[in-house]
Amino acid sequence: MENKEPLGLPPDIRKTASSLSIIGFSGMGKSSAIERVLSLYPKVIIHKYPLNIMQVPWLKLNCPNDGSPKTLCLDFITKMDGILGTNYFKQGLKRESLSYLIIHIGQLARAHCLGVFVIDEIQHMLTAKSEVSNSMMNFLVTLVNEIGIPIVIIGTTKAKQLLQVNFRQARRAGGHGELIWEQMKKDDNWEVLLSSMWKYQWTKEKVELTKEWQDVLYEESQGIVDIAVKLFLLAQSYAIETGIEKISTSMISHISKKYLSMTRKMLQALKEGNLDDIAQYDDITPFDIDDFLLQREKSVNMRDLITKQKEKMAAKREEKEISVLQKVILTLINLDIDAKYAETEAKKVIKENPKISSQEAVQLALTNINQRVQYENEKMKNKKNKRSTNIIFKIVDNGRKERNSAHDSLINKGLIIAPFSDKKLF
Repeated sequence: MENKEPLGLPPDIRKTASSLSIIGFSGMGKSSAIERVLSLYPKVIIHKYPLNIMQVPWLKLNCPNDGSPKTLCLDFITKMDGILGTNYFKQGLKRESLSYLIIHIGQLARAHCLGVFVIDEIQHMLTAKSEVSNSMMNFLVTLVNEIGIPIVIIGTTKAKQLLQVNFRQARRAGGHGELIWEQMKKDDNWEVLLSSMWKYQWTKEKVELTKEWQDVLYEESQGIVDIAVKLFLLAQSYAIETGIEKISTSMISHISKKYLSMTRKMLQALKEGNLDDIAQYDDITPFDIDDFLLQREKSVNMRDLITKQKEKMAAKREEKEISVLQKVILTLINLDIDAKYAETEAKKVIKENPKISSQEAVQLALTNINQRVQYENEKMKNKKNKRSTNIIFKIVDNGRKERNSAHDSLINKGLIIAPFSDKKLF
């Protein structure tokens, strides 16, 4: 750009795109791990002047159930439309041939500088006819060779036999290496996994992670992460459902036999290390855990749930009452009401009216305070008036003005007589 030369690479540049295959047992988290890594990159980058292009760093698709290359091409175009907001799919591509679609997605990949193309569940191609399967593999090789898109292929152990059909496909699939994702070993990594998930205990009584727990969970899951997590979850569900509220190692074995019976042959093959038997099992996920929990929800002791809900409501109500009381007291103090007086009146109002709002409580408290002040003022006024009409009080008050004692004032007015005096009152 600085030398004012044309942008882009020369047309005769040698393409060095290659691929990576990730093959492993189902339930080990292959897809999840790749999706986590891809999520660190934006789905689209908008490059402004002088490039003016929308770049797609990565695109991930699942292999079609029928293993059809044409279906994969159409999925590719639909996904690009969803990311870019374009309408390539609506341009009559459904009626086009596979050869045209391959050229078209190649154009799209170049136009939007596609960084990597991830294809998951590649073992689905085994369900297709042999010619369709071969067509798909040739299609993937074409993408790498002609279009220059690096491809990441993800699949279960069944996919390995597919990728080793011939040397060319195996070489392309393993261009940057072949990752065989086997089950976890019973080592420090296994302990780290269990320690990380052990804090997610929802039973009333917690148990400590011991070596016995590590051994039992490994024996029942054979290092398959998905199985270990589900055993831990199902054991807690069973403990809550039965009211035991504490998981145990014997409960894990019981749960495994009762709910994971479909996986026992697979786990036995893993235990024996028979790879041929392992390859026969395409998917070891026994059931959808969310559906299972929904089905068991009615069996949970609803009385405990209601009690907990009542406790929560009581706590919220108490918190609300404290909050209202604090607001009322502070508001009254800000209105120059004595702190002790404000607290007494606020407590009285809220006690008599539990559901009252803070604003209403302040108004009612002020009304009560005003009424009490008026009452006390009236009381003092009446007391003063009563004293002013009493002749004795008047004589004493007048005498004080002349600096006479009450005794002398009363003697001077003849209301009392001095001791030992011969005078008579009447």
